Amino acid sequence: MRFKLFILTHISVTADTYIHKESQIAKMACSTHKHYHDDEFDPKLFLETYFTCENIPENMSFPMGILHELFCSGKVKGDTLLDVSLAAVIYQLISASNQFKKIYKVEFTDPNITHFKEWLEKKEGATDWSFALQKACEFEGNRDKWQEKEEQLRKTIAGVIKWDNFENIFVNPQLLPEVDCVLCLWQLTVVSKTKEEFQRNLKKFTCCLKPGGQLILFSAVNMTYYVVGKHKFFILSVDRDFIRQTVIKTGFAIEKEHYVSRNINTDLIDYEGMLCIMARKQCECPI
Repeated sequence: MRFKLFILTHISVTADTYIHKESQIAKMACSTHKHYHDDEFDPKLFLETYFTCENIPENMSFPMGILHELFCSGKVKGDTLLDVSLAAVIYQLISASNQFKKIYKVEFTDPNITHFKEWLEKKEGATDWSFALQKACEFEGNRDKWQEKEEQLRKTIAGVIKWDNFENIFVNPQLLPEVDCVLCLWQLTVVSKTKEEFQRNLKKFTCCLKPGGQLILFSAVNMTYYVVGKHKFFILSVDRDFIRQTVIKTGFAIEKEHYVSRNINTDLIDYEGMLCIMARKQCECPI
């Protein structure tokens, strides 16, 4: 089953002036860097740059450890999960395939969808994720069963959904059912150019989540760029308090939070830390 979904004053007080200036600064930064879904983005080069078998990076080990604990312990459970994660990555879904019967993946560009499907359909040129699968199986106590785990994950992928119109409400209930969990890994700050867009996109990403359903949100903190090849790409810089307050305003109750400071030295990326928030949907928040 495969889906393609087209989703398409006057400043008089100091606080408003600050917000206006902050928005202008974000737009200026966005104009000097390339953007994930507006410019040429090489999905395979991105994966080769940031995810290798030689040394699993902290931006991969941090979420994998948390997700293993959440999914394998049964703290997060259900039948259907929606994954809204950066690029053609699969590592965040390995442990999820133990718990959920169906996983739908959202992507925003054709090249990333194509590269994800190359792995899904075992095509030549697909990224080799064996090192990530081995690590996930190591968490479970049997590293040698990674090939079985890979096939389990492939069978769990129920649909790959394209969202390429940022103006309309995201979910068409005829194409995507309500889900029990939304997993968003690094994507919100990548596709959102302003804080207002961050807030709107979080609402859109989670509008198909059932009442009482769970959100697992991973976000870089105070990050402004990442490098792919010769190009710098834009990231919306947000702090921990803004992320936390946005989750609450969107109608969620935060149940758990994890934060780690950056522990690597590289010019490829400039985040201050990584934040994970697990929250439960309390009410509908109009878009």
